[in-house]
Amino acid sequence: MAGGIKRLKAETVVVGSGPGGAAVARELALRGKDVLILEQGAYHREGSWLNTFRMADRALTLASIEGTQMVRLLTVGGSTLSYLGTAFEPPAWLKEEHGIDLAQYIAQVREELKPSPMPESLIGEGAERIMEAARAEGFDWNPMPHFIRWDKMRTRPSRLFAGSAKGAKWTAREYVEEARSHGAHLETRMQVKAVLSKDDRVTGVRGTGRSGPFEVEAERVVLAAGGLGTAPIMQNSGFSDAGKGVIIDPLVLTYGLYSGRGSYRDIPMGCGTLDLKDEGIILMDCCDPWPWYLFGLFMGGPKALLSFRHFPHVLGIMAKTRDRHAGYVKADGTVSKPLEEADQKLLARGMEVSGQILRRAGCIPESINSAPPRGAHPAGTVRIDDQIDRDLQTKIKGLFVCDSSVIPEPCGLPPVFMILGLAKRLVAEQLAV
Repeated sequence: MAGGIKRLKAETVVVGSGPGGAAVARELALRGKDVLILEQGAYHREGSWLNTFRMADRALTLASIEGTQMVRLLTVGGSTLSYLGTAFEPPAWLKEEHGIDLAQYIAQVREELKPSPMPESLIGEGAERIMEAARAEGFDWNPMPHFIRWDKMRTRPSRLFAGSAKGAKWTAREYVEEARSHGAHLETRMQVKAVLSKDDRVTGVRGTGRSGPFEVEAERVVLAAGGLGTAPIMQNSGFSDAGKGVIIDPLVLTYGLYSGRGSYRDIPMGCGTLDLKDEGIILMDCCDPWPWYLFGLFMGGPKALLSFRHFPHVLGIMAKTRDRHAGYVKADGTVSKPLEEADQKLLARGMEVSGQILRRAGCIPESINSAPPRGAHPAGTVRIDDQIDRDLQTKIKGLFVCDSSVIPEPCGLPPVFMILGLAKRLVAEQLAV
């Protein structure tokens, strides 16, 4: 440390340890490259509800200025600690409209992580009830593919929200640990503020850590701080257009009360349908874990809290929708994301169909209600064919982006599979050549 600034050096710095950053670091480390991972969050113990609140940006109260709640985890592994393992392959438009062919890299991910649908033996009472009702309503409702090792699913399903469920669910931490075992270095509680460059060539990053300011000298930098984290770094580095336009795949949970076991005992997002995908909607069975459900009721006041006694008998369906770019992310992290009329119509359609299925499942009609919309996957803030090229490189040579920020179009599907493919492609075609 000189002049009060901690100084580090690496061939490649990866900023963020979510799916994009972890996969890039792993691929580089496996090739014997010098890699330093900088993670803003800590290495929290997983599996604890209290630690999940600690991991979450603003303790699960992160929201746009319009009031739409979003979840962002600041921890090693990023938001994969609370995602539910769903594995949807990239949309066709990525190749057709943007010339990015991930086929060979998606095949590699598929071989390594072996995504598969939930076995019928793990479909719980509530999920079975919803499936039968959805099929009776004419929907092709089935188990969905997940990055979950079903033979290791020995814990309560709701624990998938709080970590890897004792190794059952793949999280980006696995790739971080594999990278470390091959020589990569990890520094936690290191918040990168800006990228350093000279003559349009990256030279490193600067930020603030536990012991004060730091600078890292590097030949290449990969920003992977997430859909809400990368844009502010870019803005602080001279990219004024970063953060203009946000997509969040808005979702809404619709609940109903019935006499049997509720959805909280089921694997969340285990089954669903893509029948309405062309409309911009996917439907899956889902119920918030009890701490999140209770937290939501608490925000609704004392009267709402009284309904928690019914939680064991609540069935839930999630409608996830495809939105449009709108709003912004500022350099200070402020997020604006208005839900426009078209977004509201899709959410209303999702709630309508969810309610229809819940009534068919035997839920008391008067009990059916929907939670406020929330953002599922903040993305699209540093887009391909806009702020970055198809190689994921910015106008500064050696500066790349690899996270949900780069997604160029509204998707409406969980992006982890796509991000893993993009990371493999980035290393194979750019960083390791």
